[in-house]
Amino acid sequence: MSEFSEVAKNSIVSNIEDIKQRLGLEDQVANVMQSNNDAQIKHKNCMEIQRIPRSCCIHPLNFIIYGAPGTGKTYNTAEYALAIINNREPDLLKKTDTERRKILSEYKKYIQKGQIVFTTFHQNYGYEEFIQGLRPDPDKDGISFKTVDGVFKKLADKAILDNDNNYVIIIDEINRANISKVFGELITLIEEDKRWGELNESCATLQSGDVFAVPNNLYIVGTMNSADKSISLIDAALRRRFSFIEQKPDESLIEDDVLKNVFCELNTRLVSELDSTDLLIGHSYFMNRKKEDLCKILNTSIIPLLYEYFYDNRKKVSNILAEAIKNTDVEIVDDKIGRLNVRNKG
Repeated sequence: MSEFSEVAKNSIVSNIEDIKQRLGLEDQVANVMQSNNDAQIKHKNCMEIQRIPRSCCIHPLNFIIYGAPGTGKTYNTAEYALAIINNREPDLLKKTDTERRKILSEYKKYIQKGQIVFTTFHQNYGYEEFIQGLRPDPDKDGISFKTVDGVFKKLADKAILDNDNNYVIIIDEINRANISKVFGELITLIEEDKRWGELNESCATLQSGDVFAVPNNLYIVGTMNSADKSISLIDAALRRRFSFIEQKPDESLIEDDVLKNVFCELNTRLVSELDSTDLLIGHSYFMNRKKEDLCKILNTSIIPLLYEYFYDNRKKVSNILAEAIKNTDVEIVDDKIGRLNVRNKG
């Protein structure tokens, strides 16, 4: 194809400039370029910060509390967080209402101070929300973006400057997101010996130009429902960097003897049938309840869970249920149309 003449070239350039002016693209492009330039100027750098190795190693820096639904994983994160903040062992014994209120009052105090942060992972949770990403800048005209730090980076940047206090991020349902994608560079930086202040301290340069490190006073506490995904299915590289604490079903927390017997029989049968401790029933379904509540507990919470565990196998659900309630005043109702349910005899 022959080259354009000078007249044609000038005409094309003129038309392009006219279109840009009509659409207001000149200012928008300029804003984008200015936004990028601003971001390049304001880099954060951890290299000049000095920290010493941690001396109190009661808790692992990264750990996940896992267990069956209803075992109190999220409930206990407040106590774990306070134990980390105060450098003590966690007290997981049953608490009175007064004792629980005291724990939550102290927990909320540290949230307000910014030493504890709580977040929940989900399928759409990403690197941008956790570490850093670009967000539209509403303060500028046209198309403009700015770099925004995520919840973890904000906490890490605060913790690295504080040599006197511990910080905790609680990640509820940690296995519900694509963990490797969300953590990004943290896969390396969260290792205990690579935390900033330790012997092999490491840092990473983010896409914004910030030089980022995870300090050795920032603890990551995750919770994981073992019914959703077995530990063995978690990314091997990430699993190696976390300690795992099992939260087991605890019959001692159930006061009513009838409910306690049903609870124990259900879990005994489930372990026998499924040959797994991932799919059990937690004690919270039966706590602070009486035998008069048994039908409601089974119909609204336990039976739906059993159908999930047995992939809607009606016969297996019926067998487990029959064994669990055989010494109670409750019977199974099978109307052949809906799911199984129970009612009081007579």
